[in-house]
Amino acid sequence: MKYTIEGFNQRNAISMGLNSEDLVLLRWFVDFKNTNDMKKIYLNEVNDMGYWVSYSYLIQELPILFSLHPSQTLEDYNSLTAKEKMELDKKYIKACKQKIKRMLSGNLSKVLLRNKSTERNSDGKVKSDIYIHLNPTVFKLLISDDITEVQKCTTATEVQKCTTVTEVQKCTIYPSTINTYPSTTTLKKKSKDFSSDNKNENIVLIESKTHLKLDSKYKINKASKWDIERLTKAIGIFIENEGQYFSLLEKIYKDDKNFVPKKDKKFNSKLDEYNDRCNMTIEVDGKLVNTKELGEDLNRLIEERNSNSNQFGNLVKNCIESEFYYNNLSPRTKQNVTKYILENYKEVPNWIR
Repeated sequence: MKYTIEGFNQRNAISMGLNSEDLVLLRWFVDFKNTNDMKKIYLNEVNDMGYWVSYSYLIQELPILFSLHPSQTLEDYNSLTAKEKMELDKKYIKACKQKIKRMLSGNLSKVLLRNKSTERNSDGKVKSDIYIHLNPTVFKLLISDDITEVQKCTTATEVQKCTTVTEVQKCTIYPSTINTYPSTTTLKKKSKDFSSDNKNENIVLIESKTHLKLDSKYKINKASKWDIERLTKAIGIFIENEGQYFSLLEKIYKDDKNFVPKKDKKFNSKLDEYNDRCNMTIEVDGKLVNTKELGEDLNRLIEERNSNSNQFGNLVKNCIESEFYYNNLSPRTKQNVTKYILENYKEVPNWIR
């Protein structure tokens, strides 16, 4: 095995899950940060310098990381209009930036740590930027094979990210003896994957039900904290809408309106039918009053007149003839009417039984 790739220990890089593209980007960052052309700021949280990376500039500097520009792949590119060329260029740049984000959120995040810095400009507006800085402990392992003591790192649910020597979890970096490297077959057996053997239930659900693969600490930490019942519904909506990205699933999960209980259409139609038909007029204190105008007082009036045989007789008759009328009675009145009908009538409607 070749000792170094881009100046980094190849064996230890493989242990951390880094690929050749990760090492190319890392080498560019290390070389470029030592120049005066990179915007930088002191980060109090880590007591180190952070560097701001322009994605557009990175795309120009490292075209080898990305697919060819449409101008090099489309035969009829020169025949396109300026507007069409501009649209293709926008899509290409967007795709390249998304790849950079995926790389920085993946295993490369073990070496390149990101910190958010908030500043207020001269106009009083708040501006936030992401600054990148090296993880000194992990970077040391990539540029040296002389490991005399066990390195320590933090543990995330899926992605293990080595940090300072004050942490408590061991990194899977093999101690070196005499710079003798094992064969490729042996290395595959020894190399440990930084992902967890026991995945979170939410992660398993997402990856089994959708095409999504949660390959970054950000996504894993987010999804691991979600309520599984709500997540199950969100996945259903995600699939129904032919979702493609994790960001859409997250948006669906956070939107409360997606989880409002749906009303029963059959119930609504029956209720509307009842409201139309149950428009009766009864006598109250010598006056004819529409039942809809009485509202909650209707049940009270009926209960007060249960002792009156004529009123009660009409009430029983209405209950036998109308299921809607019967179902609208108060619980107490319905109990009395039901008992009376079952004791005195041979033929009883289904809704009363």
